[in-house]
Amino acid sequence: MKRHIRKYMTRHGAQAIYSRAVRASGDYVFFQGQTGEDLERNFIGAGDPGAQADQACRNIRILVEEAGGTINDICKLVVYVTDASYRPAVYAAINRHLDGVHHCSTGIVVKGLATPEMLVEIDAHAVIARD
Repeated sequence: MKRHIRKYMTRHGAQAIYSRAVRASGDYVFFQGQTGEDLERNFIGAGDPGAQADQACRNIRILVEEAGGTINDICKLVVYVTDASYRPAVYAAINRHLDGVHHCSTGIVVKGLATPEMLVEIDAHAVIARD
């Protein structure tokens, strides 16, 4: 069960509703940061931050389902980009996958990620209701 605290409409082109906080009960699932690498270790979206974010979100969806939940169980994302100009494409991809979830989100611009071709990494946290 999740209770959203202070939902708000984002700005800067993200155009989605997030929550300032989420109170949740259940089993916590913490994900490894997801990138443009699919779960078979193929890199998708070289040079395209939106495609990399799309792949990262597909990975998150698969992993949360394997953990017994759904994308609606996502409570928090931390989004790392290597250039602030990538944010519109990255958040557009996130918003397509998490439409209506109203998760909390933090965005960080970093100098680099694990490999030079990685332009975005998404760290997710979920809480799945106990059986």
